[in-house]
Amino acid sequence: MEVKFNGDKISTSSSNLSEILSENKLLGKIGIAVAINNTVIPKSDWNETPLNQNDEILIITAAAGG
Repeated sequence: MEVKFNGDKISTSSSNLSEILSENKLLGKIGIAVAINNTVIPKSDWNETPLNQNDEILIITAAAGG
Protein backbone atom coordinates (compact mmCIF):
# COMPACT_ATOMS: atom_id res chain seq x y z
CA MET A 1 0.00 0.00 0.00
CA GLU A 2 1.05 3.61 -0.37
CA VAL A 3 1.09 6.13 2.48
CA LYS A 4 2.56 9.55 3.05
CA PHE A 5 5.34 9.36 5.63
CA ASN A 6 6.57 12.78 6.78
CA GLY A 7 5.43 14.25 3.49
CA ASP A 8 6.98 11.58 1.25
CA LYS A 9 4.83 9.04 -0.58
CA ILE A 10 6.19 5.58 0.20
CA SER A 11 5.20 1.99 -0.44
CA THR A 12 4.95 -0.28 2.60
CA SER A 13 3.81 -3.76 3.52
CA SER A 14 3.29 -2.69 7.15
CA SER A 15 -0.19 -3.30 8.45
CA ASN A 16 -0.02 -1.19 11.61
CA LEU A 17 1.73 1.84 13.04
CA SER A 18 4.33 -0.10 15.05
CA GLU A 19 5.43 -2.01 11.96
CA ILE A 20 6.00 1.09 9.84
CA LEU A 21 7.86 2.79 12.69
CA SER A 22 10.07 -0.29 13.01
CA GLU A 23 10.58 -0.37 9.24
CA ASN A 24 11.84 3.23 9.44
CA LYS A 25 14.00 2.61 12.53
CA LEU A 26 11.86 4.82 14.76
CA LEU A 27 10.29 2.24 17.07
CA GLY A 28 11.75 2.68 20.54
CA LYS A 29 13.10 6.15 19.78
CA ILE A 30 12.57 8.49 22.72
CA GLY A 31 10.84 11.83 22.31
CA ILE A 32 8.64 11.22 19.29
CA ALA A 33 4.95 11.72 18.74
CA VAL A 34 3.02 10.23 15.84
CA ALA A 35 -0.08 11.52 14.07
CA ILE A 36 -2.12 9.80 11.38
CA ASN A 37 -4.36 12.03 9.30
CA ASN A 38 -3.89 14.90 11.81
CA THR A 39 -4.84 12.77 14.84
CA VAL A 40 -2.15 12.11 17.45
CA ILE A 41 -1.92 8.40 18.28
CA PRO A 42 -0.94 7.56 21.88
CA LYS A 43 2.10 5.29 22.12
CA SER A 44 -0.03 2.71 23.93
CA ASP A 45 -2.13 2.35 20.76
CA TRP A 46 0.67 2.01 18.18
CA ASN A 47 0.42 -1.82 18.01
CA GLU A 48 -3.34 -1.75 17.44
CA THR A 49 -3.51 1.20 15.02
CA PRO A 50 -4.05 -0.13 11.48
CA LEU A 51 -2.66 1.59 8.42
CA ASN A 52 -4.83 2.31 5.40
CA GLN A 53 -4.08 3.26 1.82
CA ASN A 54 -3.15 6.97 1.53
CA ASP A 55 -2.86 7.58 5.28
CA GLU A 56 -0.72 10.60 6.15
CA ILE A 57 1.73 9.74 8.91
CA LEU A 58 3.61 12.56 10.61
CA ILE A 59 6.48 12.00 13.04
CA ILE A 60 7.19 14.85 15.44
CA THR A 61 10.49 14.83 17.32
CA ALA A 62 10.88 16.72 20.58
CA ALA A 63 13.80 19.12 20.75
CA ALA A 64 15.43 20.54 23.86
CA GLY A 65 15.81 24.25 24.23
CA GLY A 66 13.70 27.24 24.80
